[in-house]
Amino acid sequence: MKRKFNLLLIAVSSVLSANIWASEFDEPAGAAINILSALQDSSAVIYINAENLVSENSTPPTLSQVKTQVLVENKRYLIDFSNIEHETEKNITRAKLRRSLGLLTLGDMVIISEHKGKLLFSQLESSDDTNLKRLEYKPKSRRVKKSISPLAEVDNSIPRVAFYIEAKRTISDAACNPTWNTYQGPVKSTGMCDNAHISLIYQVMLQRSLPFGTQGSATPDAKIVRIAIDDSTTGAGIQLNQNFDNILLHTRGIPWPEGGDEHEMVTTALAQSYDFNFNASNEKARILRTVPKSNLNKNYTNREISTFSFGVVAGGEASSDGAKGKLEASANWTESKWLSFETNDYRVDRHSNGPQHVGFEWAREQYPTAESVMVTTIHGYTAGITLPVDESRINKMGHASFLPKMEVIYSAAPDATGNTKFNIDSTVDITGFRYMTNVTPFFGVRTYYAKDDDHQVNSVNKNINFVVDWDHPVFTGGRPVNLQLGGFKNKCLAIDTQQQISAKECDEYDNQQAFIYSQDGHYISAYNTEYCLDSTDLTQAQSCNFSLTQKWSWEEKANQDNLKSAHLDHYLTHDKQTEKLSMTASTQSEASLSTKMYTRYVNVFDASTVETNSYK
Repeated sequence: MKRKFNLLLIAVSSVLSANIWASEFDEPAGAAINILSALQDSSAVIYINAENLVSENSTPPTLSQVKTQVLVENKRYLIDFSNIEHETEKNITRAKLRRSLGLLTLGDMVIISEHKGKLLFSQLESSDDTNLKRLEYKPKSRRVKKSISPLAEVDNSIPRVAFYIEAKRTISDAACNPTWNTYQGPVKSTGMCDNAHISLIYQVMLQRSLPFGTQGSATPDAKIVRIAIDDSTTGAGIQLNQNFDNILLHTRGIPWPEGGDEHEMVTTALAQSYDFNFNASNEKARILRTVPKSNLNKNYTNREISTFSFGVVAGGEASSDGAKGKLEASANWTESKWLSFETNDYRVDRHSNGPQHVGFEWAREQYPTAESVMVTTIHGYTAGITLPVDESRINKMGHASFLPKMEVIYSAAPDATGNTKFNIDSTVDITGFRYMTNVTPFFGVRTYYAKDDDHQVNSVNKNINFVVDWDHPVFTGGRPVNLQLGGFKNKCLAIDTQQQISAKECDEYDNQQAFIYSQDGHYISAYNTEYCLDSTDLTQAQSCNFSLTQKWSWEEKANQDNLKSAHLDHYLTHDKQTEKLSMTASTQSEASLSTKMYTRYVNVFDASTVETNSYK
């Protein structure tokens, strides 16, 4: 049974130390019941049963609502698709959320939490998933408020949507340890890893670049998806173990004066390679640029700056038209990211199998074998076992908290529609250095040997993906505005999920009240960019086309702003009592009507999350 969409605010009783569900909201269903009841404090969780979004009349939360609740009110979202049986219905709900938020990671349960002042998307795959901790209530840390420079204020006017997505998994002992070939047959090691995990946070930014500038220095005309792990967005990294040691695989006592093979051993885990692959699901997106742009040698150390120039629409600060200005590039906006590289024993190989794919592999090149790190060790067989390794040749990058740095920029055509799924795969190939000992008969001398012929590797990966909606209003490049009725104190036009037009109390964070004023004079709905304000029917938005009935311009008469349609040069008019919209030939109409209109910028997109270099 489809129920009315609600947000479930999960309350925890301070008296009963158990979860009590508020009766006026839908209760969690299916696996969510156990997941949420396992939390120590679920009071900050907003639970969405996506089953309730299947209905045509249901409305998902807006980006501004989610930002306010997560970033300001210290809430967390749990979006649950697991109760939807049919994949077609899952796709409906995902499309709604993607249209509202701009981006959505795939998975049956998605957590939205805060990371560095932005939204972080994480997948919840089981009741013992380590990401479950992100749902626990934690008091918000006090942060020192920084002064906002004029440059930062300008930065807030640049339309973009920025998120973080998380690649996180625990590496179990079974996944870490290979099976080795010993003189007694196959033996699976244990304990090569300790607190092993993949924990990386990727930053994703969606933005439109408009053509601006002269040939040779012009900015691209493209829709941009920028994915990066830079110096500010790393996560905990990839860890196999903290300390380097040896593990016995097999041993046998050898009585004097006998001799022979004695101990089989392997070191704790090392990364043979780290490999990161980015892939777009269709030809709508193509790789525009990457960092690193080519291969890197071992022992390479450098801090690189990655800059990208966008053509943008300047806000009121740089345009006399302000919010009444049409969508046209009027500035070059340059953004920068810092990426530090320290490759040590690893070289970095950039590889690609086409314009939609790129990969970066950190491959161990220096000291790659047991023989290459071995020190000659000979002693009596009654002495204790040692690790025959020069540990100065084992850099912690190979086993403790490796932090990769990279950036991939995808571009799509300015008229691209539909969506593209982006996959990010983070893989570590786990191995260890193999050694054995042999005791010389009669003399009882123990000698250590490298056993590189027994080279075993276990691959462990974490794949994450997200879908980008190319029809999202951020890709128009326009800064959203509202349309306020001058005959009322606080009423703005809004277009709902059924494209019906009404007047609502003005809310700068409501994307149903947001419009993009295009270069052609269209007022495109920021809630659904397929629909425009059309003078032939002011009760419902119409599919955008090139009709003059959808072309609007601003005209000032008698010290008031009026919105005029190119069709018959009539003015948008509203009844000051009923709010009904109409078109009139003159701004001097009867007392009950008004053609007076206002427009201002609204805040339905995210501000920048990257360092800004210039605005010129």
